Amino acid sequence: MKENIPIKHIHLFKNYTAQYYKKDFVLFSEAHQEIGKVVDQSNFFRIRHCIEYQARNYDIKNVGFLKNDVELSLSKRVIYFTDLAKNRIIKSGEDVRIYYFKLAKTNQLFEKGKLLIEIQEVNHRSKETVFYIEADESVDNLLILMFLHYSTKEFNSIGGDGD
Repeated sequence: MKENIPIKHIHLFKNYTAQYYKKDFVLFSEAHQEIGKVVDQSNFFRIRHCIEYQARNYDIKNVGFLKNDVELSLSKRVIYFTDLAKNRIIKSGEDVRIYYFKLAKTNQLFEKGKLLIEIQEVNHRSKETVFYIEADESVDNLLILMFLHYSTKEFNSIGGDGD
């Protein structure tokens, strides 16, 4: 007779938090170390964002019809770009990858049906809004920053159908 011993699942997700600090959107590790940030360099005449990650500045450029899509580039080489019409983010270059997203109360990013990133927004009474992020260990932190920006700040009116 076999005993009903619960199977211990291996936790393959990393936990992060993100919140606004002044005009920047900062991503922190579980140990509360800064991973990177989305920098808001807006002024009266134009809005400009970039991602600061590992001592590099990645440019974020709004493109496409109604500027609904985003390109993330380093030295004019596009690394990631979005396709809102098909709910996807594409990694360009030699190792092309296609990720699909769902934007609702909880924003999710998938690859081949596997959940990679989940972002949940929590409004605290005493503090500003905090975003809780769970990401598969295989996910690049740059992709987390890109998806965090795209799904929350840049186009937070899209998708949010209240699922």
